[in-house]
Parts: sequence; C-alpha cells; structure tokens
Amino acid sequence: MSRIVLATHGGRGADGAARVASLLAQRLHAALDVLAVFEPVLPMEMSPLDLGGMGLVPTPEQYAMLNEELRTAVVGQLSRCQVAGAVPLFKTGPRTLQIAEAARTSGADLIVIGLGAHSVIDRALGGETALQLLQVANTPVLAVPAVASALPRRVVMAVDFTPTSMRAARTAAQCLVSGDVLDLVHVAPKGLPSFESGPDASVGARLRDLAAQFVVPSGVEVVAVELQGDPARSLLHYLDSSAADMIALGGHGYGFWKRLALGSVVSKVVRLARTAVLVAPIGSISVPG
Repeated sequence: MSRIVLATHGGRGADGAARVASLLAQRLHAALDVLAVFEPVLPMEMSPLDLGGMGLVPTPEQYAMLNEELRTAVVGQLSRCQVAGAVPLFKTGPRTLQIAEAARTSGADLIVIGLGAHSVIDRALGGETALQLLQVANTPVLAVPAVASALPRRVVMAVDFTPTSMRAARTAAQCLVSGDVLDLVHVAPKGLPSFESGPDASVGARLRDLAAQFVVPSGVEVVAVELQGDPARSLLHYLDSSAADMIALGGHGYGFWKRLALGSVVSKVVRLARTAVLVAPIGSISVPG
C-alpha cells in the first residue's frame, strides 16, 4: 500500500478517520492525500446556516462563505488530530464521485472516510455516505468511527471465497503488525450448505487451508472460524464477542442487481457495526503479484 486518500469534511465525526489514516500512512510509509469536497447544491432540508430554501444553490457570496468554512474546518481537524505534513486538496462537485475519481486518478490503494459520531442518527448518516461511495469507487474504502484513535489490533475478515473478499482480506492484513489477530470468518445460512461447498467439500477445511496459506506480517495470528446463521447478524455478534476493532468484507459488483446485493449484508454491517468497516468493491480486484 503506497497511497491513501483521507476524504473528510473537517467535522468531528471524521476525526477518527483522520487519526487512523495518518497512523496507517506512517506505519506503511505511504503517501497521504487529504481531500475535501464542496457540494455547491445544499441539501433538500434546511441548511445548518439557515440560508433558507429547499435544494438551494448558493449565491456567489454564500458559496465563498461555505467554501471558506470547509477549508477552516479541515485545517482545524488536521491540527487537532495531529495529521502532519499533509496539504489538503479542495474540490467542488458531487462528493462521492469526486472522492472516487481522485482515488482512481492518483492510484490510491485505500480511501479512508468517517462513519460519524457514535449516535444512531450521526452513525446512520455517516454510513450512508460510505455506502454511496462504495457504489462508485474502484478503491477499497475504510469507514472509521469518530472515536477511533488507534490502528486496529484484531480484524474480522468475512470470507465467502469470492475475489472481492480475498482482496479485502489482503488489504486488511496490511494494517496489522506482530501481535495482532486476523479472524477469517465464514457464515453459512442456517440449514443451507455454503454456496461454495460441494457435497464432499468442507468449509472448515477450506478456511483452515486458507489460514495456513494466507500471507500476513510476521507475528500476526490467523484464526479460522465457521459460523451458521444470518450473515450480517452473525458477523455483528462475532464482532462484539471477539472484541475486534475492524471488519473487512468484499463487495459484489456494480450492476444494478448486484448493487442491491451489496446492500443486503454490507450495508447492514456498515450501518450497525461499532467498529471500523473495510469494504473492497469489485472494481478493486487485481491479480496478485
């Protein structure tokens, strides 16, 4: 991993993302790009500045004021989160499209974004932004809670043996160092065989074989776990019971129907997990070197 994009609005809901992105860049000796995007059309609800109107397009004076507030907020965040040496880049346009395109053109290996504060409403809003980004990005996305202040020490990897889940696992493994733990977890729907397993196949054996072959930094413990039940609920319960601080999953494509499939498990985890969530979209698949 050589380049990371921190996408932020400068608010405290993205402080965890700023801290984690900076720490990860330092650990991996990666370049850190800081990006803030100003959307010129205000939301359909009343703006925080009470500029009036529904779906307001700012006047030139309002535009300048909002743009300056964004710049001030981002610079302030970088200072309070001790993100050193990064010069923020400011763009204008649809936020998620601008972030995805900036990551693609720069060759970034990871986008880090905030999940919002640890309240139901703020977390849901942050999760929605992350999910919208996942639908358009070709780059793995790491969504981080506002309270995060350190890199993950235990990561749960949701394994369904698809290329995207393997890509997510490889990305997540790069975040770990000696003494950390990576849990490879497969969830089979209760009462049904795994879609990947034939009549004589053993998911448990495949997981153990994957764990033995998985390339991780020296000293990282790899654990293979087989669960049964509702995938999202089982993963969330395992996250809590294992005291993990990150979960990684693979997305499943960009076609209309596959975007709906993405929402079934990934969206539940993004919205409800108390931890950071890393998702590798289908567009991020590369042939291992």
